[in-house]
Amino acid sequence: MSISKSSSDIQVFPWNENFITGIETIDKQHKVLVYLLNSLALSLGNEAPIIDTDQIIAELFKYADYHFTSEEAIWDSAFEGDNCIALHKESHKEFIKELISINEHMTSGSSLQVRDDLLRFLIHWLAHHILDDDMRMAKAVHAVNEGHSVAEAKEISANAMSGSTKVFIDTLLMMYGDLSSRTLDLLREKSQRQNAENELPQQQQREKVFSDQVIQSIPGLMYVYDENQKLVRWNKFHEEVLGYSAAELQGKPIQELIPESEHLQASIFNIASGELIEFESKVRSKDGQERTYLLTAIPFLVDNKPGVVGTGIDISQLKAAEQTREREAAETKEALTGTILAISRAMEARDSYTAGHQQRVAKISVEIARRLKLSEHEIEGLQLGASIHDIGMIAIPTDLLVKPVRLSSIEFELVKTHATAGVNIIGNVRFPWPIPEMIAQHHERLDGSGYPAGLKGDEIGLEGRILAVADVFEAMSSHRPYRPALGIEAAKEELIQNMGVKYDQQVVETLIDLLRENPDRFND
Repeated sequence: MSISKSSSDIQVFPWNENFITGIETIDKQHKVLVYLLNSLALSLGNEAPIIDTDQIIAELFKYADYHFTSEEAIWDSAFEGDNCIALHKESHKEFIKELISINEHMTSGSSLQVRDDLLRFLIHWLAHHILDDDMRMAKAVHAVNEGHSVAEAKEISANAMSGSTKVFIDTLLMMYGDLSSRTLDLLREKSQRQNAENELPQQQQREKVFSDQVIQSIPGLMYVYDENQKLVRWNKFHEEVLGYSAAELQGKPIQELIPESEHLQASIFNIASGELIEFESKVRSKDGQERTYLLTAIPFLVDNKPGVVGTGIDISQLKAAEQTREREAAETKEALTGTILAISRAMEARDSYTAGHQQRVAKISVEIARRLKLSEHEIEGLQLGASIHDIGMIAIPTDLLVKPVRLSSIEFELVKTHATAGVNIIGNVRFPWPIPEMIAQHHERLDGSGYPAGLKGDEIGLEGRILAVADVFEAMSSHRPYRPALGIEAAKEELIQNMGVKYDQQVVETLIDLLRENPDRFND
C-alpha cells in the first residue's frame, strides 16, 4: 500500500530508526502497521480522516495475511523447524484472533470505544511484537546468515536483546500506552480550545517579547546558526563587543567568528541527541583580535531544519590572569545563574497572569530558609531553584495558561507535566545545588498525593518541602486566569489544616510566624 503523511498529521507512534530489523521485507511491512496505527489515531482525534475504521480493519487483515506469510517464510528458511518458529506463529494467530474479536464488536458496541480498543491493541503489538519478538528473530537470522548455528544464533540474539535493550522496550510499553491515550483525549478537545485561539495576535506578541528578552538578556554572546553554518540570530553583544553591524553579521559563516568551530559544526548535524556541549574557543572581533570564550551549544531546529543555539562568555581575562580555580568556578556559576534567571524572567512574559509568580515564591522561600537557619550556600541554591521552579511551563501551550475558566481534567494533566519538563530542560546543567530535585518536587506532598512521582515524607528534600509551601501560599493569595485571588487567610487555612499531612509542619509554622510578625511582608 502507498504511505503518505501530511505535515498536519499528529502521530501517536512515529516511525523510529530503532524499529528497523535489518530485514527489508519485514521493515517495509512494519511501516504499514505504523501507518495504519497513526491513521486510526488521526480518525479518533476528529482530524480529516485518511481512511475510516472499516478500511483500517480491512487493511489489517490484508497486512496479517501478507506480512505473517512473508515473515514466517523467512523464519522457516533460517531456522529449519526450530521450536521458536512455532511460538512465533502462535503469536501471529493471537493477533488475528484479537482482530476478529474487535471486528465482531463493531456493531454491538460504541464505534469510538471499539476504535480505542483497536488502537491500544496496535500500540501494544507494535511495541512488544515488533520491537521484541520480531527484533529477536531478526537478530538470530542475521547470525545464521553470518555462519552461526541456529542454537548459537538464538543465544547471540538473546544476549543482544537483554540489558539496556530490554529496559528500552519496557519503557516504550509503559510510555506509549499512557501518552497515546492522553494524546487522543487532547485531540478530541482540540475543537473546544479553538475559541481560545482568538487571542492569537496577543499570544504571538507575548512569544515575540519572550524570544527577544531571552536573546537580549543573556549575559554574553547568544547565537543561532543554521544548517549551512551561517549566523541567523544573535544578541546585542555581537554588535557592541565584537564591533560588527547587523548587516555584517547576517549570514556570517561560523569560521569567520569562531575559527575553532568544529564542536559547533558537529552539533548542528546531531539534532537527535539533544546534547548540550560546552567548550572553550577563540572568538574573533571585527578588528581581528581574538579572545577566549566559554561557549555552549545545543542542537536546535531552525525553520524545521538542523541548526544550533548557544551562548558564549568571555573568559579571556580569567585565562590571562591565571586566577584561582575557585574564582573561575564562581564566575561560571554567576554567569550560569544570570542566564537561567534571564530565561525565567523572559518566560513569564508569555503569561501576564502569572508574571512575577516565581520571584514571589523565591522571596517567600528565602525568608523561610533564613528562619530555619539554612546555610548561605543552601539559601542561594533555593533562591535560584525557586526562581525557575516553573520553567517547565514553557512546554505547556499558552492558551492553557491563560484560559479564563477552570481547566478540564485532561488539560490539567497536561499542565502537571511541567515539573518533569522543567527537569528535562535544565537536566544537563551542572548546578552546585539540587536544582533539578527542587523543580521535580515542588508539587510533591508528604502523604504521597502530589506529582509527578508521588513521593512521601523524607523522600522529598527540604528545599522541595519549602518550595511546596511557598508555591501554595503564593498561588492561593494571587490572581489566576480562572479566579480572583483567594487571599492570605484562605492560603494560611489550607496550609494549617494540612500541615504534617501534605505540608512540612516546621515549614508551615515558620511561614505563619513570619506572617504573624508582619502580615504585609510578602506584598509587592
